[in-house]
Amino acid sequence: MPAFKNIAVVGGTSAIGKALIKNLLATKGEFDSVILLTRDPESKASQELAALGAETRKIPSELSADAIPALVESLKGVDVLVSVVGITGIANQGNLAHACIQAGVKRFFPSEFGNDVDLHASTMPFTWEKVTIRKILRSEEVVSKLEHTFIETGYFIEGFFTPFLGWEISGTSVSANIPGTGDVPITVTHQSDIGSYVAEVLRADPALSRNKTLKFEGDRLTWNQARELVQNAVTSKPGVSSTFKTTYTSVEELEKRLETAQGFESVSLQLFLVAARGQGLLSRNDNSHFAKVKPISAKEYVSTLFA
Repeated sequence: MPAFKNIAVVGGTSAIGKALIKNLLATKGEFDSVILLTRDPESKASQELAALGAETRKIPSELSADAIPALVESLKGVDVLVSVVGITGIANQGNLAHACIQAGVKRFFPSEFGNDVDLHASTMPFTWEKVTIRKILRSEEVVSKLEHTFIETGYFIEGFFTPFLGWEISGTSVSANIPGTGDVPITVTHQSDIGSYVAEVLRADPALSRNKTLKFEGDRLTWNQARELVQNAVTSKPGVSSTFKTTYTSVEELEKRLETAQGFESVSLQLFLVAARGQGLLSRNDNSHFAKVKPISAKEYVSTLFA
């Protein structure tokens, strides 16, 4: 039986969060409680998880320092807090950590689920808030009171084949804007598989993940290989006409655009550059330690886009 018995998830109505909670609830009685910390317990997504057996606890809409007392109350009796907050909540995860300490939580999984932060953060400004929470959790003041686990998974495969990363897919009409030469491999992982991996980490011996970074890969491929997968899927439909357009943008051009880009355009360009510079491939993976999870391959995912 798992050593951790009471698991709370903040951001649990996200794709990763829902997959995690459903996995934890799959075997009745395995955990004493699976708790969804939510701003809106009455929302459709919250109610769907509650119907499966999740306990819902309301938390403040903003995870600011002022919210810490309410968060402490919501975390009573919790062994582990898993954060799956989105990009707007990452900056406030230090407040979650301090609430965990005050509530007696044993382990905190901050919202990570991306590329190698420790190795490449200097060239990925959009990850700097993740660097901040890592420094907090690794500090002597905190690490003696609260364990942590960081999870890295590369690019979300669902987000990879989208306009945000240069893909325009409309029926069997496809265009792909590829960064650099397109020959550098990257890691892609389906969000449902990320939820499954986190669930298996929670079931495993806590020593395997105590104050460590675990890395999980759904698949690894180059941008050109991704283009081939899509092109093959499009042209495999007999009697259906298709169009396919490919363009390449050099690293120099991407760097030039980044100088004036803001908001999501800036993040998109940074992710292009991460791939083109060879920083989008995880340095290793820990899949073999959690072999129960059978991740979705890029080929399998692409087939669903044209089913």
